[in-house]
Amino acid sequence: MRNAVQINWCQGEHMCALNIGELRALQKNCEAGPELILTRLQAGSWHVDDVFEVLRLGLIGGGMPTGEAGPLVMRAFDEVAVASLKLPAFKVLSAALYGEAGDPVGEAMGVSLTETESGASRASMEPGQ
Repeated sequence: MRNAVQINWCQGEHMCALNIGELRALQKNCEAGPELILTRLQAGSWHVDDVFEVLRLGLIGGGMPTGEAGPLVMRAFDEVAVASLKLPAFKVLSAALYGEAGDPVGEAMGVSLTETESGASRASMEPGQ
């Protein structure tokens, strides 16, 4: 699977993937698009279902039977602080949208834009700007 990622979390190691079907279910269940959910996770303005649904659907997309994924995620919510589940959820959703860390997805293929060609100034590309 192109967007699959292995997570090591409180429930062990599992493959997770959010394919088109899971992404559609995610946006329906959370009433937000996947990138908005990713932004909420990153900004600390996430909803409980953002984390729960990303993990549940990610496990299903990674090959876990639907009937096992929900209870496994629910056990995780019962066993650890909910905020500790934010990072695995972020990893799963980020891999689905942008590829896993080190994946060349999004890298220019023989084309390089200089700062002037891209329209971005050095200052606007600095973190925190």
